[in-house]
Amino acid sequence: MLNSDNGVKTAYFVIADISGYTKFMAKTPIEHAKGILESLFGDLVPAIRAPLAVSGLQGDAVFAYAFESDVMSKQFILDFAEQLYCVFARAKEKMLLNTSCPCDACANIGDLELKIVVHHGQCVIQQTGDREELAGQDVITAFRLLKNSVKERTGLNAYTLISCDALRAMELGDYFDNSEFHSEDIEHIGEVEYVVRDMRSAWERRRTSERTFVEQGGDLLMEEWIIPLPVSPDVAFTICTRPDLRAEWLGADQVDLFNTNNNKIEPGTLYHCHHGDDIFPFEIVDWYPGEYATGRYNMPMGLSMLETNEIVEMGDGSLVKIRFTNPKSAKLMGKIMTGMVKKKLMGIIGPDKQNRIDRMQALGAKMAASVAKVA
Repeated sequence: MLNSDNGVKTAYFVIADISGYTKFMAKTPIEHAKGILESLFGDLVPAIRAPLAVSGLQGDAVFAYAFESDVMSKQFILDFAEQLYCVFARAKEKMLLNTSCPCDACANIGDLELKIVVHHGQCVIQQTGDREELAGQDVITAFRLLKNSVKERTGLNAYTLISCDALRAMELGDYFDNSEFHSEDIEHIGEVEYVVRDMRSAWERRRTSERTFVEQGGDLLMEEWIIPLPVSPDVAFTICTRPDLRAEWLGADQVDLFNTNNNKIEPGTLYHCHHGDDIFPFEIVDWYPGEYATGRYNMPMGLSMLETNEIVEMGDGSLVKIRFTNPKSAKLMGKIMTGMVKKKLMGIIGPDKQNRIDRMQALGAKMAASVAKVA
């Protein structure tokens, strides 16, 4: 938050560092190594979107930050770090598959890895020539955490290190087991506690997970909704999925969460949407922050209906595309009742469509103003 008296802001700091960089540059032809690293950074930097902003490139690292604001979900940074690693891993895998060059640089692409540091604290903005840079002890702490003992302690060289200051800000301390907590004694700063997440396992899990996505040409309950919002894809995703915001644009009395992973929303999490005395259970079945989320409405007689909220970047904003499938059931009675249930759903959702769109667009405008104010 901005303090108007002294210019101090509270922010998340994210540093993505390509490990193995120095050895890679030293042992390979510079023109090939330069091209490979530029290609990797060319994929990483565009993946950093609002509410995060890139502060700069520093050799083998990208430094980004997000000022604390209402546009962020509590788990946004955690999800973002995993996404960023997957962008890197996908780009590296593509290079390995497509290159036939026998040079040392191309042969050693697999040795490059990405480590990510996430910290939270205070900073000020200082002018350096024609550039604005973040400064402060917490910024220094974030960079000092790049030099750590994670590999010696865990054997990992592809990981996200999250300081306990960041965990407390995200309210996700319970998501981690006690055995995952470590600390570093940093000169002039003191002991800094943190947790570590294995990014290779996150990448393998994402690569092999089954995609559940309602396509535009699928068996739809009604035509897809296309809603322009003046915010980035990640903020639009927050509007679609954060319980309090989802309740607002749905016009629900409230939305409760069940089956979270220690407060983290992921496949298996259940939303209970309250509309008067009625509760509509909505179970997350696929979760790609900033891209799409798919949930399943579970109804009586084994009937269910999928809803995908897809986010597409469009200029300085986003398009939210909402698609519902027709209800289906594997049970005989459910199949018999499908037509009646479809008619009832159309009678509930159809008349309220424009109201939901208007409320979502009002939230988008509010969030855009919030982002501009914090920045």
